[in-house]
Amino acid sequence: MTSPIINTSGIDHVALSVRDLEKSLEFYTKVIGLKISDREYQKPGTEYFLDCGTSLIGLIQGNPADGAHLLQDGGLGGNHVSFRVETKDFDKFCEALKNQGVIITYMKKRERSWSLYFLDPDGNKLEITAWPLEDK
Repeated sequence: MTSPIINTSGIDHVALSVRDLEKSLEFYTKVIGLKISDREYQKPGTEYFLDCGTSLIGLIQGNPADGAHLLQDGGLGGNHVSFRVETKDFDKFCEALKNQGVIITYMKKRERSWSLYFLDPDGNKLEITAWPLEDK
């Protein structure tokens, strides 16, 4: 077997172009619980990077006139971003998202993984995932 061209150590960041940067920043900090990162320079009004474990989520002010290319089902391109949560917190987080009026699109508890899919303010598909067998 040949050596890979790139040897990764994980996902560094995922960046989303958003319609309203401040509204999205509020959603990702107050609903998802991410914090503005000290690791990366911030450009208020243009972009923010938020800590998500060892990775970052980038929020970039998009131009709504350019049309949408959402993380969604169907077509080509990105589909969703998943945030890992502890199994013991999964149901509590699901209820909290519903109470915040977040649009929930799908939920399933399988033996190995539990998933809840929901939408951010721009309609990007997000997920929280728990791994019950790994969290025991």
